Amino acid sequence: MRVVVDQYLCGTTGQCALTLPGAFRQRELDGVAEVCLTTIPQSLHAAVRLAASQCPVAAIRVIESDDECASAEPVPSQAEAERHAAKDQHNPGGHDGTV
Repeated sequence: MRVVVDQYLCGTTGQCALTLPGAFRQRELDGVAEVCLTTIPQSLHAAVRLAASQCPVAAIRVIESDDECASAEPVPSQAEAERHAAKDQHNPGGHDGTV
């Protein structure tokens, strides 16, 4: 299992880090979530799935198999691309101001 956080989509709520602090952290600079484990141990698989399911903006992607790893970078949907464009237009610096 691998986990990828879409750092452009991340809403900086910290829900993932609160749910599973051993696997997720927030950058101090901007609060964007990061995965802090290169390999997710079997014992944490269920907890990682839970953290991903609780992400309010669905920025966490769980990659279950090696076949999915070939395309590990999330491809934004049309709706996500439009949200990014709108967010960038309203906030060209890319930060939502959350501290």
